Amino acid sequence: MDRFCKMDKSELMKALLECMESQLRRHHAANKQASDGATNEESRAETKWDTCGLEASYLARGHAMQFKQLAAQIDELRSMSTVSFQDKPIGIGAFVEVDIDGFRDFFFLMHHGGGIELKLEMGVVTVITPESPVGAALKGKKAGASYQLKSGLSGKIVFVC
Repeated sequence: MDRFCKMDKSELMKALLECMESQLRRHHAANKQASDGATNEESRAETKWDTCGLEASYLARGHAMQFKQLAAQIDELRSMSTVSFQDKPIGIGAFVEVDIDGFRDFFFLMHHGGGIELKLEMGVVTVITPESPVGAALKGKKAGASYQLKSGLSGKIVFVC
């Protein structure tokens, strides 16, 4: 794990940004498809109960809002500088290895991207946020500390960088 810390987490940030940018492209494509459906001649209402065009416009608006939010999150991540959390309390940007009942898990604590699984050379790293149960349990603790989730599951922090 020390080898990972020495490479300054750039691999993690790059993988996270690539994943979120892929999501952004999917939202853009979905927005375009829904917008085209809303403005298509065939979507014109034939009766007062025909709401296909209206529904497509609502869908397009939702995709546009998600696109805008995700684009802002990506911009925020791009401007973020990574710092080391060795011998410091866990905070945003920390890479954490934990042992949960004999199983090793890797987490990357970030403001955005919660739930994304990054497949790297070392294994799968799950992005968590401070609002998540695991993120809340880990935040502020140091390597060697134990933690417990509200579900009763407990673990030990093996490594932090």
